[in-house]
Amino acid sequence: MAPKKFSELRKQVLERPGAPERLAELRRETLEEIRLYELRHGEAISQVELAGRLDVTQGAISKLEHSEDVRVSTLRQYLEALGARLELVAVFDDEDRRVPVHLGKDTAA
Repeated sequence: MAPKKFSELRKQVLERPGAPERLAELRRETLEEIRLYELRHGEAISQVELAGRLDVTQGAISKLEHSEDVRVSTLRQYLEALGARLELVAVFDDEDRRVPVHLGKDTAA
């Protein structure tokens, strides 16, 4: 049996009933669950390099990446050092409403 092209395999998968919806849901869940260290790795930045950008120790970066509870200001600084910005959104599921949340006086820009 000859190997199939990826495009052929993808087409076969997408032709299955409900497959596009299941794949979209899995993609959404994956994006929701991304961890800080995965963001850092995606940017090809080491803990040491990021620590230098933030003027903290490599150990502080490691602790932050494994923390269950992070201050918003700390998260903002971490993301800015990666070249990203933090956006907060309040999601009201019962109303299917999303509202941007601005903290502090200089974050509304």
